Amino acid sequence: MAKTIKLDDELMELVGREADMMSRSLAGQVRHWVRIGMSVEKSRFFDQSRIVEALSGKLSPDMLTAEEQESYVDTLFEASRSGTPEQERFFADRRRKGLGAGMRDGALTRESADSA
Repeated sequence: MAKTIKLDDELMELVGREADMMSRSLAGQVRHWVRIGMSVEKSRFFDQSRIVEALSGKLSPDMLTAEEQESYVDTLFEASRSGTPEQERFFADRRRKGLGAGMRDGALTRESADSA
């Protein structure tokens, strides 16, 4: 049974470009990449559970293979693009209080409701 999923515009653009280049449908390109990802994760040079341990601080990233380190770094970058629910609540609370920080004329500034 077919399912519908949401993919962001940036990923869909990438899927579309690759699908066109490889003469695949969008679904065919996604299936292809899923099969590659599954093969990599099952490889003897790649252990997803070790990456999870490194991401949770239970294993040093230095202990990962080169392939695992690449996935580890990709996961960190992806996580940095969007905040955790905890971070979202923290910054929402700061905005509600009129607090903030940012750059002004190349210098880090801190704003408060009183200094505006």
